[in-house]
Amino acid sequence: MSGIETTTLSLDEVHALAKQILGNAGMDDRGRDVLAEIVRKSERDGPRSHGLRMLPVYAQSFTSGYANPSANPSVKRLAPGVLSADGDNGYYQIAAEMARDQLISMARENGIAAFSCYNCHHLAGLRFDTEPLAEAGLVALAVVNSLSMVVPQGGVRPVFGTNPMSFACPRDGQDPIVWDQAAAQVALMDVRMAAAEGHDLPRPGGLDSSGQPTTDPNAILESKSLLPFGEHKGSAIALLIEIMGAALAGGTLSVDNADREAHGALNIKGGNTLIAIDPNRFPNPSFAGYVSRICAEIDGNGDARIPGDGRLKNRAASTANGVQVSTELLAQLKQLALSG
Repeated sequence: MSGIETTTLSLDEVHALAKQILGNAGMDDRGRDVLAEIVRKSERDGPRSHGLRMLPVYAQSFTSGYANPSANPSVKRLAPGVLSADGDNGYYQIAAEMARDQLISMARENGIAAFSCYNCHHLAGLRFDTEPLAEAGLVALAVVNSLSMVVPQGGVRPVFGTNPMSFACPRDGQDPIVWDQAAAQVALMDVRMAAAEGHDLPRPGGLDSSGQPTTDPNAILESKSLLPFGEHKGSAIALLIEIMGAALAGGTLSVDNADREAHGALNIKGGNTLIAIDPNRFPNPSFAGYVSRICAEIDGNGDARIPGDGRLKNRAASTANGVQVSTELLAQLKQLALSG
């Protein structure tokens, strides 16, 4: 945060501030415990754009009446390997936490199982949905569709959301492999954070008002048009996530924004799908060895690193030293913490 006045907060202070703000916005104890922990982990590991900066968005979703602050999701088993939830218009992570033990049990029973959720919201990094499954020894893949802001390759208007995905896998003797990424060139909150901090993006991430690629975050926010990563390849992934997320789960398509617009919210009630695989039920008894081998081929290979492992350095540093928060943001958050 070069050139920006900052204050250091411990991770415990981050968690406490998040709980206070969510509570003032009307969220019940169970829900705010879940979301405050996600905010803490986001500040700890990254992406920090999904941490404290997300709290005003969470609060607005409740105070506007868009999201249910006291959601009580219902989880049903639809088939031997299919678990589904109605999120009761709350945040997905509340339903996912309720379903996690059953999903793990089903994956161990069948070799593979899936959990989907509709009528719910998701505004955090997906890695926090997949990492617990990898810690339980499972391979996990998660997708969620989001508010339409991504223009398909060659298109002139947004169709897809930033549509993130996450993968996690156990790793012998180490923390799991865990990564997440958007189908967009850059996540919306990273654009917002760059605009707030007064710097350009490192590479073109969206279109300006004349339809030209730009690194100017303010121009991208004005056009509301992000680029997919990898051109046509990113468009294909965004389409996959639209189908695997919204269509399978029964969530809202990214282009269907009327309810969101009525409440001035940042997200839509999309669809989430989480797939869990038990490698012990598959034919290769040396699965763990294969994972170790491919990781060894990446480590020490020039400047390459295992995708997602940057979070481990962030985790160690922030746990020891706290996190730097812009004084301007902190003042805004303290105001939210005092209101209610």
